[in-house]
Amino acid sequence: MFLDIVAIIFFFSATWITHGLFMGVFWSIISVIATKFIVMRLNTTNEQDKRRKSTKWSIIIGFLVLSHWILDFIGWPMSAITPTATGVPLLFDDIVNVGLGVYSTWFGALLMDIGVFVVGLAVYFYYVKNVKNIKLVDETK
Repeated sequence: MFLDIVAIIFFFSATWITHGLFMGVFWSIISVIATKFIVMRLNTTNEQDKRRKSTKWSIIIGFLVLSHWILDFIGWPMSAITPTATGVPLLFDDIVNVGLGVYSTWFGALLMDIGVFVVGLAVYFYYVKNVKNIKLVDETK
């Protein structure tokens, strides 16, 4: 959602500023730097542990920000929702717009949205299950 928040800040003035591949990579790098800075400031007893955690989380956040463009590439153009949509830009608005067009039909739009929701739910439940297993193991010690 980071790219959509940035789009709101820029008042949706130009799609390429937030949703182009070039700027998606740019915003990903900015998020990596910001996350690394924030995590480094957290209280950690071991300096090496602090560096390792900050690098790990900043790279994860960077890939999550870039994944927004990947999902837009799969879904756009959203002609089922906006008939004049042409795709997501690679560089700037007037250069090249691309997309696989899953959102070209209402069926595709629903399938993609429900699919992303189900995958997210599966990841969440997998994570919760593993956290409970870790806690159970720690409690038995």
